[in-house]
Amino acid sequence: MTNFFTSHLQSRLTDVFYPRYPKVVRALQRLTLHGAVLTIGFFFLFPVVWMILTALKTDKDVFRIPPTLLPRDNQRVEVNGELLPIYKVPVNGESGESRQMALVNISEGNGTFVDPDDPAETITVRMRKTEPVLEISFKWHNYSDAMNRSSRPGMQITFWTYFKNTAVVASLAIIGTLLSNAPVAYGFARLHWPGRDLVFLLVLSTIMLPYQVTMIPLYLFFTETLKWGDTILPLVVPSFFANAFDIFLLRQFFRSIPEDLMDAARIDGAGEFRIFLQVVLPLSKPVLAAVTIFTFLWAWNDFLGPLLYLNNPENFTMALGLQDFKGQRSIAWNQLMAATTVFTIPIIIIFFFAQRTFIEGIKLTGSKG
Repeated sequence: MTNFFTSHLQSRLTDVFYPRYPKVVRALQRLTLHGAVLTIGFFFLFPVVWMILTALKTDKDVFRIPPTLLPRDNQRVEVNGELLPIYKVPVNGESGESRQMALVNISEGNGTFVDPDDPAETITVRMRKTEPVLEISFKWHNYSDAMNRSSRPGMQITFWTYFKNTAVVASLAIIGTLLSNAPVAYGFARLHWPGRDLVFLLVLSTIMLPYQVTMIPLYLFFTETLKWGDTILPLVVPSFFANAFDIFLLRQFFRSIPEDLMDAARIDGAGEFRIFLQVVLPLSKPVLAAVTIFTFLWAWNDFLGPLLYLNNPENFTMALGLQDFKGQRSIAWNQLMAATTVFTIPIIIIFFFAQRTFIEGIKLTGSKG
């Protein structure tokens, strides 16, 4: 809908105003395009911004009504060596006058306040009649508190444990995927053997098989037959057996590499394995980066796999640890958002530094059938 509106507006501007005001038309076109991109980007980025800012709020600020975007906390003042929150306290109900006073304690809905300039002066007022004096305050310690907090009382298991487990699973999944899929894809792309195309079609047909169909047989196989229950092996070992999607992606890229390079290597006496290692792989960095990113995202965000196979909290991944933390009776939402932010940082960093190679790998894949 946005593309239709933009193209229609551009065509109208071009037909009517461009002959007389070409510079104005071009400026309006750029303004319209940038406005559409910024508007769409806002809807995607706003939840992320809200999550990051919520992670910097206090417990009370998270549930403040009406909600605020920036973190706010009570302004505090030092009285007798102690930092106390400041409130606007009514001093004359009839005139509506109020004073900024420090809260000493609360008892049965009544607050005891002192004048910061004269600590000897105290008054008691119902808390519902007071109003806190707020200031913008970022609670950066929420990140360290969240990552060092144990989600299970009595167990020394923190989010750093979940982070480490997730990193191990993702790293092994990437290694297994690259080692298993690249040689198979090369065999389908460059080697000629009877029934190659038929076998490739059979491999591709497995993409249409939903995971829910194989979930129970795989679970019984890994837990009952191989006795791999409550370990990361069911999450990692399947990566060392090629999958149809990555095979297809790599095969299409391998077929785009000129055959003349292969023939030149064969004339020099190189075998297929050496050609694969020294010719094909160095030229396939974009698609290998794309496969690496896809695999990392899948392994890093996987929730169903760890939920099926992992029972001991010491083996939980980050996705399962966040859900376990959320399932506790008392939820610290600011710390939960802080842990979630840390969970998303590796994804953002990897995509930021590898986006050019990733896009190039996707763009060039399939350029030759």
